Amino acid sequence: MWDYINEQKDVLTNILDYHKEMFSPYDKDVFDIEEIIITASGSSLNAAMLVKAMCEKESDKRIIIENPFQLRYYSPLLKQEKKAILIVLSQTGKSVGTLECLKIAKTNHIPTIAITAYNDSPIAKEADYHINMRCGDEPVGPKTKGFSATVMTLHLFIMKIIHSPLYQDVIKEYRESINELPQNIKDAKAWCQEHENWSKAKAMSIVGFGVNYPTAREGSLKVLETMQISVMNFDMEEFMHGPHRTIVKDSYLAVIDTDGYGKTLMNNLIEFSKTKTDNYFIVSTLKPQDEHTIHIGNYPLTSSWLNAVIPFQVMCTYFPQVNGVNSSDPVYGEFATTVGTRIA
Repeated sequence: MWDYINEQKDVLTNILDYHKEMFSPYDKDVFDIEEIIITASGSSLNAAMLVKAMCEKESDKRIIIENPFQLRYYSPLLKQEKKAILIVLSQTGKSVGTLECLKIAKTNHIPTIAITAYNDSPIAKEADYHINMRCGDEPVGPKTKGFSATVMTLHLFIMKIIHSPLYQDVIKEYRESINELPQNIKDAKAWCQEHENWSKAKAMSIVGFGVNYPTAREGSLKVLETMQISVMNFDMEEFMHGPHRTIVKDSYLAVIDTDGYGKTLMNNLIEFSKTKTDNYFIVSTLKPQDEHTIHIGNYPLTSSWLNAVIPFQVMCTYFPQVNGVNSSDPVYGEFATTVGTRIA
């Protein structure tokens, strides 16, 4: 996984260098819509939630996210007569549920767009339009570069659809945040080396707010997949309504502390946690680097999500190694095809 974490700078720069070519083939009629429906699972679902949080306030189109099971069996979204498109996200392009959603949408004459890493994947072939996220192969279960490539590709594409006036400003900011990635990785590795006791954690909570609640979800998924421990993720305010009782002496808490409407509440949570446990970890655009904090740059148009997710990617690779586990090794390699959620 280290290779894929380190490849992110080049992968994301490549997306920015070729974004015009990636999006130019699509008919302008595709953008004459009222609703954008997005479906995905796992890291791709976290990516969709993150992009929705970044784009929804400035959009005059509804952005709706459903997981594939809910969308195809319980939701009316693909059966309504509205001017809508369906965007499906799947890095491998082999998700069975996502593929079935595509077929339902096409039956009901809803234009479909797939974002995958493979042009010849079943989902890429089934969709009306396909965008390659340009991340290359990532043959491990816990995705890192695929997650960040999915977010960036979807973010730029949604901004195109909603005719965002911030498009060029966001691209400029992304280039700045990408240049920080090597330092983020270095800082995260140093923190892990100094806190190897975290490798023995039996449970963990990861908390964020706003755009970075989905970032916290992705961090939780990565830690759960690799350390194979119980990990809870919460929106900050929801964490304060009951789950805060899990902050005890031997608990492990990680938070994403960024600028925005929730920064005062988050600071209150951090100050409270300091009185209950020594095992707290802060990824922050606001606080200076110290033994509990990794400082990242403040990128307001993207809420620094890219830089905030890096410490969790490093954590989920480093700590299993301390325990003698290679995060890249499959635990149940044939699980998805055996249970029927992925095409072999």
